[in-house]
Amino acid sequence: MKNRRTIFLIFGFIMLFNAIFINGAYIVSGQFPEGLLAFAFTIMTFCLAYLAPHLAEKDERAQRIRERAIYSSYFWGMGFAVMLMILFNPTSTLNLATFHVLSLFVAFYISTVFLNMVYYAKKY
Repeated sequence: MKNRRTIFLIFGFIMLFNAIFINGAYIVSGQFPEGLLAFAFTIMTFCLAYLAPHLAEKDERAQRIRERAIYSSYFWGMGFAVMLMILFNPTSTLNLATFHVLSLFVAFYISTVFLNMVYYAKKY
C-alpha cells in the first residue's frame, strides 16, 4: 500500500518536471503550450498517490467514490464542452487549432475526474 503511494509520488514529480520542461519552451516563445496533457497526467498521478489507500480495497466505499466521481465529471465535461464552444466559435476573435481545443478539453476532463475522486474520497 505504502509502496504504491511512493511510486505514484515519484512518477508525479518526474511528470511535473517533464510538463514544465515541455510547456515552458512554448510559453517563453509566446506559443500555445502543446503539452497540456502532461499537466493533466501530473495531476492524475498526484491524485492517484492520494487515492491509493482509498481505492486499494474493492469495497462499497471505493465503488461509491468511483461512481460519484465519474457521474459528476460527466456534467463537468459537458460544461467544459459548452464553454469551449462559446469561447472558440467561428465568429470569435480567438483563434486556436482544433488540436489545441481538444487538448484543453481532454486535459480539463482528465483532471476533473481525478480531482472529483479526491473530493469524494474526503467526503465519504
